[in-house]
Amino acid sequence: MRSVSILIIFIFSCSQINEKEVKSKVNIPSSINSFFIDVPEITRLNVNDNSKIETWSNMISFTEKFNDLFEKKINHKSKIKLLSTDLDKIKKETIPGKYKTSPIIGRIRVVNTYLQKIDSYLLNQENLDEYKIDLKNLVESYNGLIFQINLISKELDD
Repeated sequence: MRSVSILIIFIFSCSQINEKEVKSKVNIPSSINSFFIDVPEITRLNVNDNSKIETWSNMISFTEKFNDLFEKKINHKSKIKLLSTDLDKIKKETIPGKYKTSPIIGRIRVVNTYLQKIDSYLLNQENLDEYKIDLKNLVESYNGLIFQINLISKELDD
């Protein structure tokens, strides 16, 4: 009877080890587009010859790096960290006058919150679905931010 109990414990512990190994070996894609069924549409910053946005170099740099995240097959986790650092550099005091509005400042904070949240993930099979949702929310909040910036740029250009 004792040997049967030991055998059952041994089999049970081996099955748990195999389950952990399988979960840890789940292949997490490095390209951010792999998390979407269709590549998400990213709103472009409207930078033209007479646009006032040209004075906001930190935002232009940030948007170029954000676009690279979706256009290039790169390790998105390391790029997310850099984007969060870049967005941290954009303070209320550094935003050019006409762009210093509540909708833009609020959206910058929302985008940064999602960047930081996504950066904090230790990706595994259990949180993959939540991670995908946060990536989708990041894209939506980024598009909202760029929409607001483009709207003010258009008003300034008229």
